[in-house]
Amino acid sequence: MQKPTVAMVLGDPAGVGPELVAKLLARSELREKANILLIADKDELKKGFDIARVNPIFDEICENELVNYSFKSGLPALLNHPNSLSKPFEYGIATEQSGVYILETLKRAVDFAQQGLVHSICFAPLNKQAMHKGGLKYRDELHWFAEQTKYHDFVCELNVVDGIWASRVTSHIPFKDIVPNLSIKAVVDCIKLLHRSLVQSGVTHPRIAVQALNPHGGEGGVFGDEEIKIITPAIEEGRNLGFELYGPFPSDTTMREVERLKIDGVVSMYHDQFSTALKLLGFERGVTVQGGIPIPITTANHGTAYDLYGKNIAIPTAFEAAFDIAVRMGKGVLESK
Repeated sequence: MQKPTVAMVLGDPAGVGPELVAKLLARSELREKANILLIADKDELKKGFDIARVNPIFDEICENELVNYSFKSGLPALLNHPNSLSKPFEYGIATEQSGVYILETLKRAVDFAQQGLVHSICFAPLNKQAMHKGGLKYRDELHWFAEQTKYHDFVCELNVVDGIWASRVTSHIPFKDIVPNLSIKAVVDCIKLLHRSLVQSGVTHPRIAVQALNPHGGEGGVFGDEEIKIITPAIEEGRNLGFELYGPFPSDTTMREVERLKIDGVVSMYHDQFSTALKLLGFERGVTVQGGIPIPITTANHGTAYDLYGKNIAIPTAFEAAFDIAVRMGKGVLESK
């Protein structure tokens, strides 16, 4: 069976990214899951190997070899990408050097995906402050990915823990702006995005729960009427489109319903509504998927952990889970061709 090709990027070299990549590559059963194309500064990658005290082998290639390159089972290929800035990296802090490097390597991965040379992207943790210092003009990497891929429809971060996926209608906005940004269309768009992502990851018939906004689901309009005017009509529209939907469920009972109904994914109305429960379920296993982007892109659901750089104590579980989802979604892309 043909394997998907996953582009793997170090994220911010000043954090635990190189260490996490090294620990993943040291596990032969993970390397066997996909063809891995490393887009990385060779010296920073080897520093990660030294920190993790592992020495996985790889095949170093040039970009002009990639089109006709035949991956060997379990052997990653490296495209060396030194930082274009001559100043050396500083470790344990957010810097312009790291930000430029993050953007350059992610851009290269996106370009390869658009050319059909890779099927998905998995990047190690990055830092938004460093990226802004390096020239990021968007509030987060999700909207940068949307611009790079010229995708102008609805996007949102998807969080995944232990097979439970979460999307959100509104995300990185002030709390006071949540209600003005809710609409039937926005909720339906979020449902569609989550359903599409679940199917691409291998869930054949997704069961999706939708959360209420107000306490007790609004209590029939006593505590707010967004459930009556927006959320329930959106659920009804989604059901008419053929989606298996449940809710709306109040925030404090949603996880109970997820377990009872064997739900695959949850649509929440704002950033922390369901992701808080997911992180409590297993922060060290959490994954972020760049939802809506036409290329499957995943990462660990935690940051760069600058304070852990060089200590060989970073736990790779979340990054390994992100890689697993990148493989599954990449396989979906491969099989659709």
